[in-house]
Amino acid sequence: MEPEQFLSFVRDYVERHPECGARVAAYAQAGVDAALAKAYERAADMEVALVVAVSKKWKGGDKVILDKLKKWEGKTSCRWDWFTDQTTGDAHE
Repeated sequence: MEPEQFLSFVRDYVERHPECGARVAAYAQAGVDAALAKAYERAADMEVALVVAVSKKWKGGDKVILDKLKKWEGKTSCRWDWFTDQTTGDAHE
């Protein structure tokens, strides 16, 4: 189902059953809250990776960076496979 179809269905349903409006709003807010929590977690992991990258004092720092990048691979606006594959020996030719 396309997003517009789904939202139209929800609008029509709430119009027919207005008592459900508050529940629909609560579920929508819960979805936004969950997405925000994931974004905060991703941001925190990227901050950790950056701190480790710029600090030469961390033993095993490369592993920490690699673990953080792999955790969010395919879920960020940047592609990290060029780095994660190269670091693990799976570099693309």
